[in-house]
Amino acid sequence: MIIIADSGSTKADWALINSQGEVTYTHTMGLNPYFHDAEKVFSELSKNEFQSVVPVEKVKNVFFYGAGCPDDFYRNKMKAGLSKVFSNASIEVHHDLLGAARATCGHHSGLSGILGTGSNSCAYDGKNVTDNVPALAHVLGDEGGGVHLGKLILQAYFYRELPTDLQNEFTKKYPEGPDAIIHRIYGEGQNVHIASFAEFVITHKAHPFMKELIKKAFREFAQRHLKKYQNWQNLEVNLVGSIAGLLTDELSAVFQEEGLKLGRVIRKPIDELVKYHLSETRL
Repeated sequence: MIIIADSGSTKADWALINSQGEVTYTHTMGLNPYFHDAEKVFSELSKNEFQSVVPVEKVKNVFFYGAGCPDDFYRNKMKAGLSKVFSNASIEVHHDLLGAARATCGHHSGLSGILGTGSNSCAYDGKNVTDNVPALAHVLGDEGGGVHLGKLILQAYFYRELPTDLQNEFTKKYPEGPDAIIHRIYGEGQNVHIASFAEFVITHKAHPFMKELIKKAFREFAQRHLKKYQNWQNLEVNLVGSIAGLLTDELSAVFQEEGLKLGRVIRKPIDELVKYHLSETRL
């Protein structure tokens, strides 16, 4: 048996493949070594909801693609937690960016990226990431992702820049008021809390103010990331993630303005990662 995981900061999708090639899916909270240690990983994957679906002792290969796994330090931190659960398995931990590239490009070269809670992008040669403009996470980066959209709408709210109709809708949606919102977003899990306000942006995406806000976020993603790659004019940009999936039309419009070519958009890459690994791994 092999198991494949695609984990963002909010949630993780898992695909268990048995020796006959049959696939079973399950889900957990997102596991990110920026925020979670090995004990938290072990605790989450020891829950009955997970182990009633996944016979962990029978799993021989684990392929984990995760947010917050850009280098050996964080990959080893995640691997330590996974090793406590999958004690009989060979474990590979990769950045979710490689997962996005393998899911959207397969064995072909191109540009790939993530627009979910956060954002990231890369050039890919059909097997590995060959170039990556740093994402810088939620404090300094994540342009175009849910964190960025959430940050922009929160700034407009607190700086009294929202049109009256949107201000009223925002107050109705979040009646706890500005002090409670501030306490929440500056507490634990800042990126997830800030990104949760992207829902309000998406709900009201037809509003002229929101159209401009969304354009601003996607334009920054295009200019600060995608247009930095060699030969970007001639390559399709293939994306995964909830924001890319929910705002595909808006994304396509901005890309057209920026001279970029939008390729595949996959909201959840787990199915394509299953196909990739079935072509690479003996069951």
